[in-house]
Amino acid sequence: MSDRTYYIETYGCQMNDHDSEKMAAMLEGIGLKKVSSAEAADVVVINTCSIREKAEHKVYSSLGKLRALKKRNPGMVTVVAGCVAQQEQARLLKRTRHLDAVVGTHSISELPGLVERITETGDRIASVDFTPDVESLHFPAPRKGPSPVCSYVTIMQGCSNFCTYCVVPHTRGPEQSRDQEEIVREVEGLVERGVREITLLGQNVNAYGKDLSDGNSFARLLTGLDRIEGLTRIRFTTSHPRDLDDSLVQRMADLESVCEHIHLPLQSGSDRILAAMNRGYTLAQYLEKIARLRETVPHAAITADMIVGFPGETDQDFDETISALEQIRFDQIFSFKFSARPGTAARRLPEQIPEEVKAHRLATVHSVQEHITRQYHDRAEGTHAEILVEGIRERSGQPYGRTRSNKIVNLDSSDSVDVGDLVPVEITKGLKHSLLGKALDPAEQ
Repeated sequence: MSDRTYYIETYGCQMNDHDSEKMAAMLEGIGLKKVSSAEAADVVVINTCSIREKAEHKVYSSLGKLRALKKRNPGMVTVVAGCVAQQEQARLLKRTRHLDAVVGTHSISELPGLVERITETGDRIASVDFTPDVESLHFPAPRKGPSPVCSYVTIMQGCSNFCTYCVVPHTRGPEQSRDQEEIVREVEGLVERGVREITLLGQNVNAYGKDLSDGNSFARLLTGLDRIEGLTRIRFTTSHPRDLDDSLVQRMADLESVCEHIHLPLQSGSDRILAAMNRGYTLAQYLEKIARLRETVPHAAITADMIVGFPGETDQDFDETISALEQIRFDQIFSFKFSARPGTAARRLPEQIPEEVKAHRLATVHSVQEHITRQYHDRAEGTHAEILVEGIRERSGQPYGRTRSNKIVNLDSSDSVDVGDLVPVEITKGLKHSLLGKALDPAEQ
């Protein structure tokens, strides 16, 4: 199979990006070579997301395009993996005759064997058993992630919270933590290969270790990783507010490599809607945690997710969300219209909100948050920060990187820096979504 090629198309979150990296390494392990388009590939994998309806629609659009490619190249192996695969299972094969395999979230380690079997026999296969895929969960990071010096590291998979709008517990199963020593060994190996920053991934990293019997916790994991020589930065996502405790907050303050940024989804500013979402906290409890964070880690950047148009959301509920945004003043948010997902409790709730109302509310949230974010960026002008250079923009030649608080900074193309450098910079201009800066000479610091 050494002359055969593969192409992976990925939708969704960082967990999906990392799963695609693992699948790429597995396919290369049986001799396939990566190409840059589905048209040039012998094996095409679509790694899917079903968190929102829009993402799922993109998957079916991509499948439609594959029909013509499969007709021209009947020997092409077509695979759908990820959350839509887990959600739809064998129904996808019945619905899409040009699809060869459906690979669920707990079965990605089976991908190489399935590809070989399909190539030899022409079988059409659904591998969606919902049991822990220990082999792929523990599969070491095969590449260096979003940058040669940055890497994702999965520390757990699944979620046990069952928020009423969320499909993750249905597509990725309950929380399952990896062994801490195994994670430390993986990160040590990455550092040996030149990685300087890692992002720890889990649907709810704050719950890490709760399913283990060895007493390990997320705070203890961070402490162990902080001791690794050569690892300069640790990030993590996502944190559930209910499980955020003082031990994690204190580690953010005390551990040198842990960055001052936390993604802490709020979802709504209305206690009534938070209860309907089964979030497990009130706005007042969330605000207490924010106050604790800002008291202990004064320069921490806080980002969040917000959902508008949840079933039954009244004008007053929405006004409370806007009030919460204005009070908390997140550095940035990711906001979405409620999307009824298969298998979730919210899909069956009465008082579904009309699309035009959801669209108007989302536009309002965007406007409020864009103003807040722009104020943060404007106030950054003239301040100093440190960035890890992650790459060079192809078109402009500008080096770029992120501050410890996760702000993207683009440098001048004339700045003489290399990927992987930790560079002190002065912020020269705040933009809508990023910052401009210039590298500082030691005498300027």
